[in-house]
Amino acid sequence: MTDTWIYILIALGGLILAGLAFYAGKLLFQLKAQTQAVEAAKQKRDNKIIESIQTIAQAVEQEQCEVSEGALRLAVLFDHLSDSTTADYPKRYPAVHQLNEKIKHLDVLEARKALPKQERMKQDVIRLKAEAEHKEAVMTEANLISQFSMSA
Repeated sequence: MTDTWIYILIALGGLILAGLAFYAGKLLFQLKAQTQAVEAAKQKRDNKIIESIQTIAQAVEQEQCEVSEGALRLAVLFDHLSDSTTADYPKRYPAVHQLNEKIKHLDVLEARKALPKQERMKQDVIRLKAEAEHKEAVMTEANLISQFSMSA
């Protein structure tokens, strides 16, 4: 092979490497943009959940909704926050989560309406006992939760 062919092959190899490097850079840029979009969407979702948490806590605090209903809703919302696996909300708000654990198996909405009257009354007694047992502590936590933020 002559020196000319070697230079041509080296130049061709350099062009191929430059093209691949450009393509890799473009893919990294797209990945960064996609990651930022996902983070922004997650933050927007968390902000809506936090707003719901604060609203429900205020409703419980002002006795606009039953303590048991508030506990059920709050526990579910805490579970849906993006940091729920690391923040350990059951330890931060034990009364809400304890009440939720005691009543989450009870039927609600259409399933409750479909129950015979006797069974519905039995479930109401269970719910009311659990609510009475935890009401004061849940109300105290609702006051804290109404100012909730993920950084707190």
